Amino acid sequence: MKTRISMTISKDLLKKLDSVVDGVQARSRSEAIENILNLYLDSNKVAVFLAGGNKDNLKIDGVYKPLIKIDGHYLIDFAIDNLKKAGFRKIFCIGSDEILKKIFKVLGNGENNNLNITYIEENKVQGNAKTLQLAEQYITSPFLVIPIDNYFDFDLNSLFRKHMLHDSLATVAVQATRENLSDLGVVEMLGDKITGYEECPKNPKTFIASTSIAIYNPKIFSYIPKGDIKWVLQKDVFPKIVAEHKMYGCMVGGPRLNIHTKDDITRLKKIISHKK
Repeated sequence: MKTRISMTISKDLLKKLDSVVDGVQARSRSEAIENILNLYLDSNKVAVFLAGGNKDNLKIDGVYKPLIKIDGHYLIDFAIDNLKKAGFRKIFCIGSDEILKKIFKVLGNGENNNLNITYIEENKVQGNAKTLQLAEQYITSPFLVIPIDNYFDFDLNSLFRKHMLHDSLATVAVQATRENLSDLGVVEMLGDKITGYEECPKNPKTFIASTSIAIYNPKIFSYIPKGDIKWVLQKDVFPKIVAEHKMYGCMVGGPRLNIHTKDDITRLKKIISHKK
C-alpha cells in the first residue's frame, strides 16, 4: 500500500530527478524518488557487533567464537551475509584490541564485501550497555545490534520494518521455543508490545525468547549513564523501557543459536548441513 504525499523542491533538483526517469528503471518522478530513497536508506543502514566483555568468555578452546570455522566459513561470515542481504552497509565492531585485530584479519575494512567496517576498542569491561555506548558518537538513526557469538538466519528487514511501525526504543527479534529457557531472556507480549522481560528465569512465564538481536532508536543511549559504572542492557535498560511501554518484539522464524560451548558448535554444524 502506498501513500500520496506532496513536496516542494528546487527547479535544478527537479531537472536532475527528471534525468533519471528513463521509462525502465523509473517510469515516473514518484518512482524515481522512491528508488533514490530506497538506495539512500539501504546505504545508511547501520549495524553494531558487540564483541566486548571478558575475553575468555568469548573463546572456545582458545579460539574466538566469531572466528570458529563451520563448514569452511567463519561464524561471523554468516552474520555478514545476512547483513548484506538486508542492505546494511555501515558496520561497527566493538571489543578488545585483541579480538578486533583478529576479526580485522578476516573482514578488513569491509571493502571486499561492499561494506564500511569501523573498529572501536573497548578498554574496560563494564557490561554490554557500556560496550554499546562506545558507538554513540557515530549513531544518528535506528541501528541494529548483534552479539558477536550469535548465529541466525532470519530476515533482518522484517525486524527493521517492525521497528519503524512503532514509537519504540528497542525492537527485539523473538522466537517461540521449547528449548531450555534458563539461560535466555524471556518476554511477555501483548500484540507486538513487550509487557514483561526476565533474564534467565527459573520459572518462565512464556515460551517466547529474545534472540538478543534488536533494532534500537538512538535515544536508547540516554538510558546508559556516562562515567565509570557497570551497566547491562538486559538488567539495567530493558526493565525501564518495558515499564515505559517503549519495547516491542518481532516474531522471527529460521534457526538462531548462541554459541557458548562445543555442543553448540555441534548443533550449528547440523543446522548448516540440513540447509544444504
